[in-house]
Amino acid sequence: MMTRRLFSLQSLLLALCLIMLVLIGYKGIEISAKISSFKEAERLYAEKDLVGAETWYLKTRDNRSILYHEDEIAARLEELAPITKMKQQLDFYDSEGAEAVAEGQFDRLLEIYAELSQFRNTYYTGDGPYSEYYREISQAIGVSEHFASYFAQFKNQFYAEMNSNLTNQNYDDESFKWNLLEIPEIFYGDQDKQMNELMAAYEDYDLKKFDALAANGLYDRLLTDAEAILSAYSKNDLKAPWVASKVEELMEALLRQELEADNYSSFARHAKQYNAFAAKVNPKSSLVTYVEGQIAKLMKQAKSLSRDGAYQEAIDLYTSLNPYQDTAEAVSQVRLAWMAAEPVLLLPQLEGDKQYTHVTGGTKSYNAQIYVAAADGDNRVYFGKMNDQGNIQVLTNTDLISGNSIQSLSIDPVLSTRQNPVIKVTAESLNRNALYALFEVSESSIELILWVEADGLETNSDGSLLVDNPYGSAGEGQVSIYERIDSYYQFTGVKKFIRDVTADQVAQYPNDTIRLLCTVTQPGFLETLAYADDTDIVLKGNFDFSEGDAVITGTFLQYTDIIVQGEWITVPVIQVETYEPK
Repeated sequence: MMTRRLFSLQSLLLALCLIMLVLIGYKGIEISAKISSFKEAERLYAEKDLVGAETWYLKTRDNRSILYHEDEIAARLEELAPITKMKQQLDFYDSEGAEAVAEGQFDRLLEIYAELSQFRNTYYTGDGPYSEYYREISQAIGVSEHFASYFAQFKNQFYAEMNSNLTNQNYDDESFKWNLLEIPEIFYGDQDKQMNELMAAYEDYDLKKFDALAANGLYDRLLTDAEAILSAYSKNDLKAPWVASKVEELMEALLRQELEADNYSSFARHAKQYNAFAAKVNPKSSLVTYVEGQIAKLMKQAKSLSRDGAYQEAIDLYTSLNPYQDTAEAVSQVRLAWMAAEPVLLLPQLEGDKQYTHVTGGTKSYNAQIYVAAADGDNRVYFGKMNDQGNIQVLTNTDLISGNSIQSLSIDPVLSTRQNPVIKVTAESLNRNALYALFEVSESSIELILWVEADGLETNSDGSLLVDNPYGSAGEGQVSIYERIDSYYQFTGVKKFIRDVTADQVAQYPNDTIRLLCTVTQPGFLETLAYADDTDIVLKGNFDFSEGDAVITGTFLQYTDIIVQGEWITVPVIQVETYEPK
């Protein structure tokens, strides 16, 4: 047992000795390495290779195996601190750039590169004693190559996004355009190469995009996107002439196609949209001139349709053009002309296939732009009018629906006033040639003012009526006079009959009022001599007769003897009631 313990202790001591020998050997190696590295640093420093010297001084300082020229090393490193800082910063920027690429942070890479550029300008272009060593350190780390690789990766990514948009026809995100522009020009070669490459890519992308939008009928999107694109280019001080020219090309093809298909509503809407676009980006566009010319032709065509009586076609065309310009007034004028030509349109639509009859109307009378009078199959009398504000009023009267079939309907110009028309209706009668009814139209009603069955009816200029053989009247069998008393026409007397005669017929009608044309041979007051049809006559009446032709009415009184040219002759005497010199 004692022997075994002694052996174990000896083994432990032997192992410890071996370990100590190894440590002493390693220590010796480290000491030798520090001495060698210091000598190498001193050699490089003496040869003015300060970048290499700084590296070896750091290795020497970091070797803690022995204190060896520590003060000198510290002094050298303090002197070479700018080089140390260059290495540290460039290493930092390089690693940060790699991290930004790995995480897909393009904006972060731009920030890092901006900091790197500022740092480079401080040392590489500065006047300090270590500026000349910047390139050497940068090349040693590979900063330029690495950042070229970093930006190349993003550049490829942005071009891939551009192609993806075209493939998928999804254009919601086009930030890649401006990201490509943000990549420093040095990574394209120079500014000219950058602009040539990007503008070619932008043009190719925009043209393919516009073609796809047009092919899918997305012209609204085409115009809004084109305007937004031009605005974005302008903000980046870029000019893109292909945008306006391509949009003009596509819109012209669309507008011509819509015109050929008579799709005027779409033509007007797209024309309006393009004109608004062109006013901002292409004021001298020839397409604007073309559009204006076509719109003018279509407006003229609509006017011609209205003039030719094709009112609905004119309204449809005007309405189609409304998206381009306000045609409400033109449509209103066509409707007005249509109603003036067909005033029955003022009246409500009858049920089924029923239609109005005896329609009459006009314009600019009775406080109306348009007015109409008509009847329906049930003998209702209608009066409708439209005022200057376009408001329509329709009045009705049912006094004739008892069964008297209406034969004619008109507006009496003599009996009507400026504000109140009078409608004259002729209907069937069982007792006379016709039933005559007059209706006066007021602001709120149609009132019956005459109802008479007779063989004829005439209107006198003074507003009275001559009714021939009125049924059930005191004037039955005669021509009766009806006059308006209050709100209704009533019988007021019988018309005196005037018989047209020649001079030799005067005595044949002693009880009738006669009328004849005569020539007064000499002037006279109360009495004179005249002749007619080679017959001398004596005229008596309260008139100042003058020489010449005249029409007289009156009654035969008697014969009388007078001397004419020395001879006695017998002539008729007429009591004159009216005397009208010619």
